Amino acid sequence: MTEAVNNSEQWVYDVCRKSFLSLWSYVNPRGRKPGTELCDILIVCDPHVLVVSVKKVQLSNSGNASVDWKRWTRKAIDASIRQVWGAVRGLDTIEQVTQKDGTLGLPLPPMDRRVYHRIAVAFGGKGEVPMVPSSVPDDHHYHVFDEQSFYLLVRHLDTISDFVEYLAAKEALLSRSGLVINGGEENLLALYMHQGREFPLNPDMLFVEGDLWDGVSSKPEFLAKLKDDQDSYVWDRLIEFYCKEGFEGANWRGPGLSETEVALRVMARENRFSRRILGGSFRDFLELAKQGQLRARRAQSFSGVGYVFFVYDSDSTPEERKQELLGRCLASLCGFEECATIIGIDINKPGDVPRDGYTTDLVMLHRDEDHWPNEILEQARICRDEFGYFKQPERSHAHYDEYPDSCS
Repeated sequence: MTEAVNNSEQWVYDVCRKSFLSLWSYVNPRGRKPGTELCDILIVCDPHVLVVSVKKVQLSNSGNASVDWKRWTRKAIDASIRQVWGAVRGLDTIEQVTQKDGTLGLPLPPMDRRVYHRIAVAFGGKGEVPMVPSSVPDDHHYHVFDEQSFYLLVRHLDTISDFVEYLAAKEALLSRSGLVINGGEENLLALYMHQGREFPLNPDMLFVEGDLWDGVSSKPEFLAKLKDDQDSYVWDRLIEFYCKEGFEGANWRGPGLSETEVALRVMARENRFSRRILGGSFRDFLELAKQGQLRARRAQSFSGVGYVFFVYDSDSTPEERKQELLGRCLASLCGFEECATIIGIDINKPGDVPRDGYTTDLVMLHRDEDHWPNEILEQARICRDEFGYFKQPERSHAHYDEYPDSCS
C-alpha cells in the first residue's frame, strides 16, 4: 500500500481509499516538476476530481484565544486552501495523474467536463476553532473540515456520488443563503439527510443547531439503514476485486481507458442505496447459482444502468465465457431497451473448479444516442430467440426504503 508523508495524511488517505476505492485514490501525487507534490490526496472518477489538502497544527494556548485562533486558521486552513488552489492550477495543465513513485495513474477527465471539488482537512483545532478560512484566492468554494467532521461525512456518504452530491448541494445552499453551524459540519449533514438529501430553498440565513447529528444518528430508522447497507458492501468488494485482479501491470493506465476501467467507473458511481439493492441481488444470485437453480440474472439499478450476472460452465474456455456473457448482455436489451448502459459480469459457479482456470470478465454495452441502433436490437433478438438467453425471464419487483421502518 502507498504510504503518505505523515500520519494525518495517511489517515485521510485511508478513509478516502476505503470509501472511494483504490483505483481512483492517490496519495501525494507528483506535481508538474520533478520532486514536487501536487496535493496530499487526489480522487479521480470522471468527471469528478477531488483535490484534498491536509494540515495538522496544534492549537496554541497563549492566553489570548482570538490570537490563537487566527494563527491556527492561517497555518491549518489558509495554507491548505493555497495548496489546493495551486494544485487545481497545475491540474489544468495536465491530462494524466503521476503517482508518488513516478508511475502514471489514470487519465484525468477532459477539461470540458472536469469538475473540481476543493477540500481542506485541518487537524489540531480541538473542536474550538470555527472551520472558516480567513480568505480564499478565487471565487470557488473550498470545503473545510476538521478530522471528526470529515470522517463522519465520508463514513456516511461513502460513495463518490453520495459525497459529491452533498458538496454540490452545500455549494448551492451557500450561493443563496447565509449559514451558521453550531458544532461540527456533521450537524449540517444531519439536516441534509433528514430533509431527503437536500437543503431548504428559501431562507436568507440558515442556523444549524449543534445537536442535530446526535438526534438523527440515534433514530431507529437511521440505525436500520446502517444494518441494511451491509448488503451494499458486496458491491464494493466486487469492484475492489476487479481493481486488484483485473489490472495486472500498468498497460491499462494508457491514454485511452480500457473497457474494464470504464465499466468500473459506472459501477463506482452507483450510490450507497443502489449498491444495497445490487449487492443483495448479486449475493442472492450466487446462492441460487450454487444450488444449480440459476445461470444468469439481469437487474436494473436506480441509476438506469442494466446489469447482467452470469455463471459459466466449468468446462468452457475463457473466450467462450466472454462471448456468452456478451450475448446475454445483448439479449437483456429486449427487456432493458431503455437502459443506455448494460454491464455484464461473469464468474465461475461457486464450488466448481473451471477446466481452464478461473477467469472473470466485465463487458459493457453503451449508446450515446437516444435509442439503440436497429442492428443492435436485431442482434439482441437473435441472442434471445436463437440462443434462449432471457427468452422467458422470471420478473420480480420489490419495494425498498433507504431508511426502513425498524419495526417492520
